[in-house]
Amino acid sequence: MLLCYVDESNHEDFHGFAAVLADEHATKNLTRNLNKIMRQASVDYGIPPTTEFHAHPMFHGKEAWSTIGVRARVGLFFKVVNAIMAEDIVVLLRSVSAHRLAARQNAQNYPVRFPPEQVCFQHILQRADRVAGDKRTHALIIADNRSDRERHRERFATYQTRGTPGVYMHTTLDRLLDTVHFAPSHQSRMLQAADMLAFIYRRHQTVAESDPRAVVAMQKLWNLIVCDQKCRDPGSWP
Repeated sequence: MLLCYVDESNHEDFHGFAAVLADEHATKNLTRNLNKIMRQASVDYGIPPTTEFHAHPMFHGKEAWSTIGVRARVGLFFKVVNAIMAEDIVVLLRSVSAHRLAARQNAQNYPVRFPPEQVCFQHILQRADRVAGDKRTHALIIADNRSDRERHRERFATYQTRGTPGVYMHTTLDRLLDTVHFAPSHQSRMLQAADMLAFIYRRHQTVAESDPRAVVAMQKLWNLIVCDQKCRDPGSWP
């Protein structure tokens, strides 16, 4: 069975999700290795070994990361991404443009107009279902806690009984088990892994870095993620 860990990263028009699908062995290995990276960071920089890999404050040097220099934080980004991509996993990256979605809904007179984050989450579910099918197994969805979690659970139940909206990739998510489970990311290294990938995805797609060093670093991180068959069908919609 696969565990599918999902987190999001949004900025203005961009609503993106990243998912990490891993079996129990890859989940255990990656959790252990991320804990090892954080234990070393605790020794090197004096932060608690339970500190969360939370990409936004980590990138900007906020909260627990405020006393750690830029070079060290960038180095930790690379260590985390390398640890993720070293495992036998599948990565899903999908985004939805709020403006293009609204224009499409208006032009085609959609009877129901779902918000972009819900549409994007549906796209993640459809692809997680396909990955599980390809591997002849099932998957359980575990997402970072969010205020609209009940709505996502309700939509998930609707998809399983009526199918996902539209013709493209229409599915009843037969390979996905139970409901969508939500958990606090600070207690899950796997959700933190998804958060790191979602942040890199969003920043690479939406930010023109002003520092040439940041340009190089972000492109290298992006290449580590997408220049591998482990990353399936990254893209934006519509």
